[in-house]
Amino acid sequence: MKVLVIGSGGREMSLVAHLAQRHQVYCAGRSDAIAQIATMLDVPDLPAPQCWEELADVALAEGIELTIVGPEGPLSSGVVDVFTERGLRIFGPTAAAAQIESSKSFAKDVMEAAGVPTAAYRYFTDPSAVAAYLDTDIAYPVVLKEDGLRAGKGVTICATREDAHETLSGLVVDDANPLLVEEFLEGFEFSLIVLANGTEVIALPVAQDHKPIGEGNTGPNTGGMGAVTPVPRVTPELVEETMTRVIGPTLAEMVARGNTFTGFLYAGLIATAGGVKVIEFNARLGDPEAEVLLPRLEGDLGAAASALLDGTDYQLEISPDTVVGTVLSSPGYPGTVTASPDIPQALFDAIAGDQNAGIIHMGTQRYTDEQGNKKWRANGGRVAIVTMRGDSIASCQQKIIGLLADTLGESELYYRRDIGAFAG
Repeated sequence: MKVLVIGSGGREMSLVAHLAQRHQVYCAGRSDAIAQIATMLDVPDLPAPQCWEELADVALAEGIELTIVGPEGPLSSGVVDVFTERGLRIFGPTAAAAQIESSKSFAKDVMEAAGVPTAAYRYFTDPSAVAAYLDTDIAYPVVLKEDGLRAGKGVTICATREDAHETLSGLVVDDANPLLVEEFLEGFEFSLIVLANGTEVIALPVAQDHKPIGEGNTGPNTGGMGAVTPVPRVTPELVEETMTRVIGPTLAEMVARGNTFTGFLYAGLIATAGGVKVIEFNARLGDPEAEVLLPRLEGDLGAAASALLDGTDYQLEISPDTVVGTVLSSPGYPGTVTASPDIPQALFDAIAGDQNAGIIHMGTQRYTDEQGNKKWRANGGRVAIVTMRGDSIASCQQKIIGLLADTLGESELYYRRDIGAFAG
């Protein structure tokens, strides 16, 4: 099957690597790394939806049989709507359905209507109203969430009233930039992603992201510094509760609203003393969750997506293995990146020599040095994710930390050494 993947980050490279085992894969985006394993197609440098119209022309000319969308931007700007109108099979939500990620207030409305448990919140478009609310007798910590697409960031946990006011002072709050003030939920966080079409689903294994930049889950949030799957603390009973109380009602409510959801529904969850609650929904595969989940798939994600689109059954086989992924980031991230270091060749050599190790490029660039040697260097905040497959979190952790310590040397690339430490 000819499959097109839209996007050019780590999630998309993971998708391409998985799909290329069984299909002829094309990728719409710009990535020197993905170009090593897929046929690249340019996304026209035009505003949406014109860029998607032109990409649809290319997809039709190439005979693309299935398109899978990686990032949130194309989804919210209507790529699925355009491809569907042109008669192309595409796995992803329409722009209207993608509001479950692009609008936190929309997602809260859906959850309220569906009876899905989530944090209590207030919605604001006036900074003075926010400031006044922060000075009431609300309980601290509180969570400030900027509405709209924020690349996995835009969320600040404020321990005190003073912290909240300081955070608010650095935000723009108006009709175009709403702010949600949420109650802080205590518990254990995990992610569950399903492939969906209406109310039909195929669930992926549970994973756990690690958002904060610092070890021990400290410091500002990032796009994700690593992930692990499976998550031993998440029992089968907890997964069943999530499917029954969260996934099922949410998808049914979307159908009832005339916004049937097709694609990857990502539920960011927290297990509290009162049961599972939703932190957020995304309309796509998580990143870095995709980079650890896809290596566990023994079945074909392309066939699973096609089956859902066609209304047929498909059993997606999953390996029992553990996979841990550790992200390498540039100096300064998640703030202003201050350098773009090389990725040492020793790291690539070590990974090539270990059948359980892998590397997915997230933000890199291929270049030729003065001696004519081909090298990879950082090109963004999150650079790459190194993965390890094994029979336990502890063994995978030990191998990744040893591999990175042995090969990075004096490199400025940063990584957390505790990915997976909170999952057991």
